[in-house]
Parts: sequence; structure tokens; C-alpha cells
Amino acid sequence: MNIRSGLSILGLAASLACGGGGGGGSSSYSAPPPPPADTVYVGGAASGYNGTETTAFYPLNQTTTAGHTITWKWSPGITMMHNVTSGTPAGGPDGVFASPSQSSGPDFTHTFATAGTYHYYCTIHGSAMTGTITVN
Repeated sequence: MNIRSGLSILGLAASLACGGGGGGGSSSYSAPPPPPADTVYVGGAASGYNGTETTAFYPLNQTTTAGHTITWKWSPGITMMHNVTSGTPAGGPDGVFASPSQSSGPDFTHTFATAGTYHYYCTIHGSAMTGTITVN
């Protein structure tokens, strides 16, 4: 095997490993996998908890059953401060739950005893960072 054919084989292997299987040069976006049940990611939400900073929760709407605990996980590698506060940006906190503001650190949990719809937001980012928990 000469150097030129060896380099061609390496280039083809690299292309296939990166998803370039000759599909006309186009790539498609695939959404991040859903988080584990009863989990919401904070801050890296749009990228599925991979360290890309965002002002979002992922998923935006989570459903659970009365008596279950929701866990909010701060995405690793982020530097923006976020919190999780029940209520809405327009109406303010409603006092049901509130986490400390942090850029990383311990998870925040809340057990939902009663069925209903619970709105929450980040008080730092307001209407840019909201979510809903539906409890059946």
C-alpha cells in the first residue's frame, strides 16, 4: 500500500466515524435524549445536560404522579447562576418551593403531594427561563 492510498483509507474511515456516510453532505439535528423520569436539567437544558450554557430548563414541561419527587440537576460546566422558584415571572414567587441561586452544586428536589399544575422559573432570568410540572 502506498502513502496516497493509505491516506485515502484513513480519510474514508474518519468520514464514516463522523457520520459522513455519503449522505450528500447534509446533517440532521437530533434532539438530546430525555432526562431520567422525574428529572429536570437546569442551565444546559437545550443541549441535554452536556455543559452548553443556556437559559432554559429541560424538559420545559415535566409530568409526574402525586407523591413523587422532582429533581432539578444543574448542568456540569456551566458558570451562569440559576435557581428554581415556584410561581411565574409576572406574578412572582408563590412560596411552594425555591432553590438557592447557584451555577453548580447540589441537586434541588421537591416532592409534589397534591395533583395540579405547578409553574416555576429562574428569578435571575425571568420569562426567559420557565417551566411547568404537571402532577397527576
